[in-house]
Amino acid sequence: MEEGSHGHAHRPHGSGFHWLDISLALSAFFVSLVSLGLAIHNGRTMEKLVAANSYPNIDIETGNRFDFGDGLGLRPAIYLSVANTGIGPARLRSLQLSWQGKPAADLAALVALCCSAEDAASLPRMDYWRSGELRGAMVAAGQSANLYAWPEALGDPRWARLAELYEKVGLEVCYCSVFDECYVHDSGHREPSRVKACPAPAVPYTGN
Repeated sequence: MEEGSHGHAHRPHGSGFHWLDISLALSAFFVSLVSLGLAIHNGRTMEKLVAANSYPNIDIETGNRFDFGDGLGLRPAIYLSVANTGIGPARLRSLQLSWQGKPAADLAALVALCCSAEDAASLPRMDYWRSGELRGAMVAAGQSANLYAWPEALGDPRWARLAELYEKVGLEVCYCSVFDECYVHDSGHREPSRVKACPAPAVPYTGN
């Protein structure tokens, strides 16, 4: 009658030197930690690189000549627009138009603040192009969004006044990247500033 064989656990082979075995184990652990740290660092670097390659930059543009797309080309007009000069799309979250710190919901309200000395009933009707609601609009890189454009109105003294003052019109725009990184650009400052979230303006621009 044969006896059953019994398996025996084998200890892993060592070097025979206890201190060397410990040193090798510690070295392997250290290499693993370094590799993990490098992987995390590379991951964060890639995230920053992707975000940088999607960075939007909204600039505020204003002028006194505008192309209405009616085949007449550039002609005298007062306009205000935002242009994305970055490399990623920008989602417009809020816009606030103002004159000397006083908010205005649209061009008509702005003109009432800056340029109306006469009785409104005696003035001609303001006839201008307007954007409508822009909150939530996506502006692709290299593209722009016009807020308003008021063609030359020779019989309206308000137009003449605004033609002299248009560069002083205030606009604050808050926009976000596709990664929900948000920025505020105020016409009174050269560069945008980073914000956690877009604030709600006291009187949002409606574009009506």
